[in-house]
Amino acid sequence: MMFTLQERVARFVSLIPFVSDNVVYPGLCDIWSTCDQFLQMLQGDEEEHAVLLCNYFLHLGKKAWIVNGTAIPEGPTSYVLTGENEGYWIWNPSTGEHYSQFDSYCPLKIVGCVINQENIWTNTQLHDDPTRINFNVQDAKSWQPLFSKNYPNPGLSSVQPSELNYYDTDVEFVAELQEKIEKKLRECIMQWRPRFITRWNRYCQQVFRQILQKLEMNQGGADEHQSELGQILSTYNMCGFPLNMSYTEMKGVIEKVRSTGVHNNESGEVEFALAVHIHSYPNSVLSVWVYIASLTRKR
Repeated sequence: MMFTLQERVARFVSLIPFVSDNVVYPGLCDIWSTCDQFLQMLQGDEEEHAVLLCNYFLHLGKKAWIVNGTAIPEGPTSYVLTGENEGYWIWNPSTGEHYSQFDSYCPLKIVGCVINQENIWTNTQLHDDPTRINFNVQDAKSWQPLFSKNYPNPGLSSVQPSELNYYDTDVEFVAELQEKIEKKLRECIMQWRPRFITRWNRYCQQVFRQILQKLEMNQGGADEHQSELGQILSTYNMCGFPLNMSYTEMKGVIEKVRSTGVHNNESGEVEFALAVHIHSYPNSVLSVWVYIASLTRKR
């Protein structure tokens, strides 16, 4: 199943690396960067992701609000709320995932206030659980607005720029980085198995690479590509899966691959397959896909 436009936008925002303000501005208070600053620095926390995603949705003509509340496991955080034909969706801007208001698996557990370009509304309802909230901000019994007839907006202007600037990501740089990551991961896997010979299955590598090129545009995940794995699975017992992450540095990719433990297979007949694909977005936002698997031939 292909991503919708909203999901593609959320995907782009979620791939911008997450970095806490405590790291970027040590010793300072919580700082909300503007969208152009966020895209220029290519790093930010919940607030930056939420503001950019909400602005994108507003630009698309959606009813959208930033939600300040508490989620699991983040704690105090910012999500995005959109009004849909079937009700309300709650978006986690740091992961790109969205949930129905009544989805018990939604990480957002407490709603304190909602914000858009018009006003700020404080939740005055008896409940703060999203599944039990009336999100109609025009209901005076449920929401207390900051600006009202008695206290009108004094004409505050937005600190956000009227336009955002984008640039094309260097295609040659992406191709070189993809090759560099794949080469480094192969070296690391062999280093992690010093007592064993590491054999590489080149056919599986080609199949994995073809699958990875499709995953970025497809929300179905690896399950929809079982047919492409058919010939491999008919011949081998396979233990492996695709990994996805935004790119910040080589170290993070290596650590994520090592944490899978796929390299720990000590069978004398084991073979390995590894493929890397990088999908580039504007402004050097990179989605890194790694497919790693161990294979033993069926008897």
